[in-house]
Amino acid sequence: MLYYSLLLILPLSLWSRVSAYVIPSDLPETVGDKFIYFGYGSNMLTKRIHIQNPTAVKIGMGILKDYRLDFNTYTERWGGAPATIVPTPGAYVYGTLWEISLSNLDDIDDQEGVHEGIYYAASLPVMLSNNTVATARAYLLADQPKKPLNDFSDDDKVPLNRQPSKTYLQCLVKGAEETGIVPWYVEWLKSVKHNGHVAPDLEQILDLKDVQLNS
Repeated sequence: MLYYSLLLILPLSLWSRVSAYVIPSDLPETVGDKFIYFGYGSNMLTKRIHIQNPTAVKIGMGILKDYRLDFNTYTERWGGAPATIVPTPGAYVYGTLWEISLSNLDDIDDQEGVHEGIYYAASLPVMLSNNTVATARAYLLADQPKKPLNDFSDDDKVPLNRQPSKTYLQCLVKGAEETGIVPWYVEWLKSVKHNGHVAPDLEQILDLKDVQLNS
């Protein structure tokens, strides 16, 4: 009773923190007071995820089966198309598994624009390097691309709304290398068509200037 009495006198500004910490305990990806998260985009990089989710602790590389990595729409922050995962039989997405405090759940939802309908969360089975499977929280774009990126015949035919910015792609590459993701996947990331845009603030904060791309 004391616990619920304390909740009743909390200021409204703290309710989102309380709900993020208490309500999600039934989520499949929850382990105690933490949750497992699969980052396949910019959140593969430690410096990036710690900007808004300082409690994140890296578990290691994760592999999501029957999904593909793709890019679609536009984000002002990065100046290009953000990453998403799209259900695709036989495909694989490599990324980084993190253990994060439930107190940061609202923060990562905000980062992904969940409340704005930009991304939505899903609980997905992700395989670790030791072949065990963990249920992890991942985010998918609400506006999913129909045609796979690899199906475009040449770079010039990749629509602008399917091209990440140079800075964003560099962040993915650096995060993948930091996590120890298999070399062929890193090379594929380096070859993705980007729009050439550089976000100077993020480039400096995340130390991305010297990250090499193939495109």
